[in-house]
Amino acid sequence: MPSGIVRKEVVKDIGHVVALVLNFLWVGLLGFGGGFGMIPLMKSATLSHHWLSPGTFDQAIAMGQITPGPVAISATFIGERVAGPLGALVATIAVFTPSLVVIVVLSHWFTRLKKVLAVQNVLFATLAAVTGLIAGVAMTLGESLIHAWTGAVLALVVAIVALRWKVPYWSIILGAGVVGAIWFRP
Repeated sequence: MPSGIVRKEVVKDIGHVVALVLNFLWVGLLGFGGGFGMIPLMKSATLSHHWLSPGTFDQAIAMGQITPGPVAISATFIGERVAGPLGALVATIAVFTPSLVVIVVLSHWFTRLKKVLAVQNVLFATLAAVTGLIAGVAMTLGESLIHAWTGAVLALVVAIVALRWKVPYWSIILGAGVVGAIWFRP
C-alpha cells in the first residue's frame, strides 16, 4: 500500500479522534441531569457528524440502559464505531472529564456554597430544567422506538407499574426484554 494512503487514513482517524474528544467534552460539560440530560447533546453531535444512523443511535441508548453507566456505554460505543478502540477510550474519558473537574473544584467550597441563597435558587431552577429535559428525552426516545399500538400500550403499562408500585427498574428492564423477545418475534 502506498505510504500516502496510509498517512491520509491516519490523519482522518486523528481528525475523528479530535472530533470525538471535542464533542464529548461538550456533552459532558453541558449535559446537566446526568445521563438523560446528555442524550440530546450526544444525539445532536452523533447525527450531525453522521457517525451513526438515527436508528442505530436510539438502539445504542436503549441497549446502554441495561448496563451500569448507560451514558458511558453509549459514548464508548459511539467512539468505537467512529475510531475503533482509541475512539472508545477518548469518548469515554471526554464525557466524564468536565463533571470530574467541576466536582474536584467545587468540593473544596461546597459546605459554604450550599448555604448561599443565590446558589440554592440556581440549583432549584436547574433541577426544574433537568426534569423537563429528561421528560423531553423520554418522549423523543419513545417516538423513535415505539412503532405500533402494542408498544405504546406496553410502555403505558410499564409507566403505571413503575410509578404506582415502585418496582425496581432492573426488574422492569428484564421483564420488558422477556416480553419483547416473546411478543415481538420476527
